Amino acid sequence: MSRLKKMDKKSLQLAGISVVLLIAVISLRGELFLRPINLTFMMFQLVEPGLFALCIALAYLSRGIDLSIVSTANLVAILNGMMLRYHISPDGSNVGLLLFFCVVIALAVGLTCGVINGTLISKLGISPILVTLGTQSAFMGISMGLTRGRAEGNFPQALIDFGNMRFGAVPLLTILFIIVFIIVCVIVHKTPYGLKLQWLGSNKKAAWFTGIDNARVTMITYTLSGLLAALAGLVIMARTNSARADYGLEYVFQALLICVLAGISPLGGRGKVYNVLLSLVALQILSTGFNLMRISPMIRDSIFGFLLVFSLLLDFALEKYRNNKLNKQALTKAASSSPPTPPPNDSA
Repeated sequence: MSRLKKMDKKSLQLAGISVVLLIAVISLRGELFLRPINLTFMMFQLVEPGLFALCIALAYLSRGIDLSIVSTANLVAILNGMMLRYHISPDGSNVGLLLFFCVVIALAVGLTCGVINGTLISKLGISPILVTLGTQSAFMGISMGLTRGRAEGNFPQALIDFGNMRFGAVPLLTILFIIVFIIVCVIVHKTPYGLKLQWLGSNKKAAWFTGIDNARVTMITYTLSGLLAALAGLVIMARTNSARADYGLEYVFQALLICVLAGISPLGGRGKVYNVLLSLVALQILSTGFNLMRISPMIRDSIFGFLLVFSLLLDFALEKYRNNKLNKQALTKAASSSPPTPPPNDSA
């Protein structure tokens, strides 16, 4: 019982929500939901939105946002697809070398896109939402220009086999995502950079006065976001055997929803990254339940939209309540600590 009290309240809430959703879906469509192929498919579906949610979580903690993540991932997938199409040998003997270059290209593109965002935000002081909205369109425009709106596909079988490899019922991509997720959690919550990131998001001026290089922290944040988006681009290639400039645009919305439900505030500096996984699982259970009950995607998206708006309003209301409470406590403490007023001198 003492361990439960020490756990994060948001973690307990999300775990409880996941259990309730799981019981509800099993009671309604248990014969379909519990099939091994369905559970495996759910684990496949966690990877891409999970990586994008980590990108948004990093930006949120810095009191920013990164809307260019999906366009970055698609650009990575398209550039790699074109490289494979033009340079693979007829007998496929150089597939291993080309797949290595796919990783190199992905890291280079993700690093470049992240540095562009970070430079515009940290050095020029432009609003993150304006910067990343602009780079989202720019990166998508480059992808459209390269492909002329067509999809890249027919990737080497070795890449497809890697994307669909499983250990029992657990996909390899899901295992790799969990490893990346743990690394990001350690970076945010156990390193000096992570502490500086949270201080920056909580109070930018106070962080600067304590000696934190805000520009450097912001640059690192958006660079990491670009690298994670690039990894998502590799996953898209391996899992779908295609790459398009407009693929997965709804992932940005899903990532925002995942982070808000996980308690990572868009107001910055507050939230635990490990709750992203619990939020991701809860939404995946809900989405799978909608699919099994044949609920229209339009209705499902509307429900998710209302859920996002409600979560944002609740977050802003709680933030205002906390600020008012802190102000009242400060005023009460100041009043109690002030010296009493001396009585008037009647000797005169």
